[in-house]
Amino acid sequence: MHIDRFKETFQTITDQRQGAKVTYCLFEVLFGSLCAVIAGAKGWFDIREYIL
Repeated sequence: MHIDRFKETFQTITDQRQGAKVTYCLFEVLFGSLCAVIAGAKGWFDIREYIL
């Protein structure tokens, strides 16, 4: 599956974060989290370590 298909899917999700506090776009956070979980991340710490 191509990255464009993932982008289309994630664009339907509304970003409800406060604009002034946003560092990363929602797609980057969701896609990075998905990749981390597929790679074996067990929680938020593992996801953060994977993404950074």
